[in-house]
Amino acid sequence: MVVVGETPSLGRSIGDLLLSEGIPCRMVADLGPGELGSWLPGEEPVVLVACNEAYCRTARRWTRGELPGARIVVVGARDPGLAGASGVRVVPLPLERERLVALVRDLVA
Repeated sequence: MVVVGETPSLGRSIGDLLLSEGIPCRMVADLGPGELGSWLPGEEPVVLVACNEAYCRTARRWTRGELPGARIVVVGARDPGLAGASGVRVVPLPLERERLVALVRDLVA
């Protein structure tokens, strides 16, 4: 699982939450070629994006097909472009800890 901290403080908080729940994750500021290249063929990585902005660049990249095979969760996004995006799971703020943890556990299982 990768946590993309587009909003750094939110990303760190979510990363700490997941680690405290025993869910391994890596924190990155952006999904660069090195991170994308580390995915194995056929792997469906879970990408959790912490973004409390009106534009979520990682989710927009996903909608354009730039993150093939990834399952994506966006926490806090206010991006109107994600409203009709099929397959994007959006978790609003304020964060419901149990809901997020249950969703992530289901996706990484």
